[in-house]
Amino acid sequence: MRRFLLAFVVVLLLAPPVAAQDEVPPIDAATYLSLFDDATLRGVERPADEVYDLFIDIAGDADTDQRIREAAEARGYRRQPVAAIPLVPVDGRELQAPAAEAWLAMKAQARAEGVSLILTSAFRDLNDQAQLFRGRLAGRLSDSGIDSALQFSAPPGYSRHHSGFAIDVGQGGESRSGFIDTRAYAWLSANDFAAAKTFGFIPSYPEDGILMGPDPEPWELVWVGTGRIACALGADFPTGFCDVGPGERADDVAWLVDLGVTVGCAPDRYCPDDAIRRGEAASMLWRLHGAPATDLSTPFVDVYPEDHFAEAVAWLRSVDVVLGTSTFSPNDLLTPDQAFALVVRLDALGLKPAGLGGPVADFAAETVVLGDLGAQVSRGEFASVLRAVATA
Repeated sequence: MRRFLLAFVVVLLLAPPVAAQDEVPPIDAATYLSLFDDATLRGVERPADEVYDLFIDIAGDADTDQRIREAAEARGYRRQPVAAIPLVPVDGRELQAPAAEAWLAMKAQARAEGVSLILTSAFRDLNDQAQLFRGRLAGRLSDSGIDSALQFSAPPGYSRHHSGFAIDVGQGGESRSGFIDTRAYAWLSANDFAAAKTFGFIPSYPEDGILMGPDPEPWELVWVGTGRIACALGADFPTGFCDVGPGERADDVAWLVDLGVTVGCAPDRYCPDDAIRRGEAASMLWRLHGAPATDLSTPFVDVYPEDHFAEAVAWLRSVDVVLGTSTFSPNDLLTPDQAFALVVRLDALGLKPAGLGGPVADFAAETVVLGDLGAQVSRGEFASVLRAVATA
């Protein structure tokens, strides 16, 4: 029996950086804001509003707290996702793994160019944000006092720092208010933040932004990944997807496209950094195996005939790759252990993916190494898993 070692290890697989250039097309403020707001980044969840409101006190009075939330939303503050997986310690703080890796690479590049960057803030939970905002309020609960606090600080539930993807950057020896005049800021912001974008960071609250919450904050950056930035810049890569540049991931995605397994997440986009949902993964597995016709009946009450993944789920259930008798949870994010279970069960059937010259490799359970089961699998990683398994 041939053995195939499938290892889900917690490593950061960054897309190739956006090349820093002397001149790059500018990105407008609204696009900068939407790059994070519209992303489906891994490792976060969006609790219902009542979770924020019932359990997090802002000023200690329900009516006042509601006034603060209404004033915040009138300024453009939005409820933000919160970190849902263990974060990575970095420079005495915590970040999501991709943002941590990108920060260290960016800091090293700045140092190589004679610029000193320091991390002054990163992940903040709801309670930390509440304490910070109360300090900014300083007991001033009039409308003007609340609005003054909101110019510089988000109420709990409205800060991008909750996600673990936002950072506050400084230069040693300089105050936050003076950061905009530092060499560090000049390096980061030159040519419309070309250096920051090289590592997947953009200004979180850019100059000229309107109805975005706080006043522009030159020190805050947020990681969205180089793929999203490339699309915003109008990149055109051979994969056909503006967010999948040259590199190993490009080969894996191109392989799926050639087999008709994926058409991407949106026109001209594959969204390699986005978490993949269980329904999407089922569809890709089904198409990889030739999209066999199947009776649509399943025991899953949350899978409907009109769903794009319905036939895929029905097929996976009919061959006992997907188990269970109640719900499938198609909109849940796929975890590494679930991805492993899917591909191993398919392999055990000896099925031959469409368009390939031979059967998928046999597996031996004892050779499998699982990483952090609390993490989620990205669309780019799932492409690599499918190709590795099917062509081994």
